[in-house]
Formats: sequence, C-alpha cells, structure tokens
Amino acid sequence: MTHGPVQRPPDGRLVPATYVVLQRQGEHGTEVLLQLRRGTPFMDGWWACGAAGHVEPGESFLEAGVREAREELGVVVQTGDLDHVATLQRTCALPEPVEQRVDVVVTTTSWSGDPHVAEPDRAAELRWWPLDGLPDDVVPHERLALEALREGRTGALVIHGFEQSLTLVAAVGRNGVIGDGASMPWHLPADLRFFKETTMGGVLVMGRGTWDSIGRALPGRRTVVVTRRRGWSAPGAQVAHSLPEALLVAGDTEVFVVGGGEIYAQTIDHATRLVLTEVDLAPEGSTRFPHVDPSVWREVSREPGPEGTPITAWVVLERRDPSSAASG
Repeated sequence: MTHGPVQRPPDGRLVPATYVVLQRQGEHGTEVLLQLRRGTPFMDGWWACGAAGHVEPGESFLEAGVREAREELGVVVQTGDLDHVATLQRTCALPEPVEQRVDVVVTTTSWSGDPHVAEPDRAAELRWWPLDGLPDDVVPHERLALEALREGRTGALVIHGFEQSLTLVAAVGRNGVIGDGASMPWHLPADLRFFKETTMGGVLVMGRGTWDSIGRALPGRRTVVVTRRRGWSAPGAQVAHSLPEALLVAGDTEVFVVGGGEIYAQTIDHATRLVLTEVDLAPEGSTRFPHVDPSVWREVSREPGPEGTPITAWVVLERRDPSSAASG
C-alpha cells in the first residue's frame, strides 16, 4: 500500500501507482469501497480507495492493481475485469522528485472473496459509500478520480497541483524576530486588518504553534495545520502531518503560508511571493523569518504603515526571473 511519499525515485523519474476502486449496486445506487487510513506516513484519518500501491519493476498498472487488491483487501480480481477510470498526474509547489506522480485509477464490479482489512496496521476500517454521497475527508486527488467515475468521464486525464503557488505572509521585527515560539511578540490591530484583507477567501497553511497562538479558525479562510502529533484535531482546522500532505489538501490555488519559523524555512525556496510587514521593534524571541536574498527577491510594492504605530511598511516581494537576473 502507498498513497504518499514513501519511496524516493532518482531525479526526473515519475512515481507510478495504481488505485483500485471496487464498486457495487446498493440501496442508494452505485457504491464504492473506501478504506479509512491509519498508521501510514501519509493522510492518516482520511478515506481512500480500497487498495492502492506503487507499480513494481516489471509490473503493468493492471498487474499492480491485482496484487494490491489481494494484499490489502484479500480479494482476487482479474486484469481483464479492471476498467480504466482516470489517470492522475499530480505534484505540489515543492518541486522535489518524490512529489512528481502518476496514478492510474481502475475499477471493477467483479472479484472473488469477501473484502476485508487485510493490513490492519495500515487501515482502520472498510466501508461502502454511495458514489453520490462520499464523505468530506476523501484524499483530495482520489476524490477527483471518484468524481470522474460518478460523472461517467471514464478515461479522464486529471492534472492536480500544477497551478499551486506559495505566498509567505509574516510580520518581521527589525532584528528578524517573528515570535518566541509560543505567541506573537506584539499586538498590531492595523496589521491584523491587513492580514485579513490579504488572505480573505484563501487557504492558510500553518504549523500547530501558529494555530495555538491564534487560538481559532479565522473566518472566511480555509486552514490547514501541519503537526506531527497523531490524533490532534481542532474545530475548523484540516490536519496534515507533513508539508507535502498539507499542500495536497490545500489544492490548486495560491496558498498563504503564515508560520511558524520551521514552515517558513521549508517553503521560502519554493514561494513566488512574500508579503511582509516591517515592524520597527526588536523583541526577544527565538523564531526568525528566513533571510530574504535581494538577488532572489525583488520589491514590487511598499505601503507605509500608519503614523503612530511601529509598522514601518507593508512590502510585497516577488521572485526574480532567474534568466533576467543572470542577464542583468
């Protein structure tokens, strides 16, 4: 079984996988068998296709599907009974080789044996779901394939993650400090209003420490919290256990990365924009914003802060075009 980054290919090689959807006719129409993921390094607590895994050397996509159905569901399917649903090419804003993936989703209504959780260390349960009534927390790219199946778009080509971009948003003291790891080092109502205007309607990605310092989900925005703590949850937050997982959940959109320091450090090399509040204070604190290299970033706008506040300016920077930087 695999749905995520558990093997690292050589540079430039796509990671291939097969996903198997068992379907039947039920009381509410077509039903599909999904597994609730547990104990895996990726998307724990989310519903996923009944069986899935990497294509091994020498295997076809269909042969991999037969093997995975046997290993994970304890059922026997034939390659001739597997129908192509969709091909998914997916990535995220982190251009690492392990994030370059091609998934082939196949389906069947014919198998022998009683489907059951054959790998209990990796799945909590199996459940039949109406194709017209899937749960909210289906692994995002798998939902796209299931929607193609529901809509009769068999053989669909689905592209996911290539339109995603990262914008880092932070308030930074003149000493580079952004916090002490537990709370904000200042209270700036004008900057809170600016933050709201900048991120309203968007997707926020943050670490759990940043979530704790805010204390709640912010209205009008979707929030994805990255935490290593298994079983953590909070009202209004979607949970991810790694940055790639968080970006998969965030989807094909501009993603606002809003802290803390570790998340900023992991994303600044892949961001396209920085939206920074320059604060004329030098608070104590161990959490700093990464160095902004002027050879990489160019300032495109600067708005002075309100008089009587320590806000020097709100600054937007964009990543320089490497070709133009080299020629200049």
